Amino acid sequence: MTDELEQLHAFYTALVRRNAPLIRWLCLRQADGDNALCNDLVQEVLLGLWLHLDSYRREVPERVWVIWKTRTILYDYRRHRLPPPERLAYEVADCLAEETFHARESLDELTAYLTDEERALVQRQLDGYNIAEIAGQMGLTTNAVYKRMHHVIKKLRKINDIINKRQ
Repeated sequence: MTDELEQLHAFYTALVRRNAPLIRWLCLRQADGDNALCNDLVQEVLLGLWLHLDSYRREVPERVWVIWKTRTILYDYRRHRLPPPERLAYEVADCLAEETFHARESLDELTAYLTDEERALVQRQLDGYNIAEIAGQMGLTTNAVYKRMHHVIKKLRKINDIINKRQ
């Protein structure tokens, strides 16, 4: 190794040692507690930090740069992991299916924990509108509707888990 590469490697190693708990915590939050996924995300972040080490500027606090790069990498991961739009309708229907939610009394009971906007998204999706049509009706971009629907699906699954634990 050349001296410059050795210095870069030493700096990277020290940077990772100082910030490993923070990186792991951010990845664990993204992975919703799934340790296997968290470990994969940590590896992605570490690789991303190494690849973008040249963008680090000494005038920016190290911790700020690590948080910024980690969040950027995790955002890219989330964006690429969202289900394709054509699967979104099936996921909403699956989330609201009686067997999934153990024969709840009604759709109203399931969606009572959602905001008005979230309920409107679910209702329009169940009425058969596609993402572009929903975006036009609600005055949003298709990307915004897509992401909000994904969050509604995650929220419905969490609501179901909470309700099932009470029973």
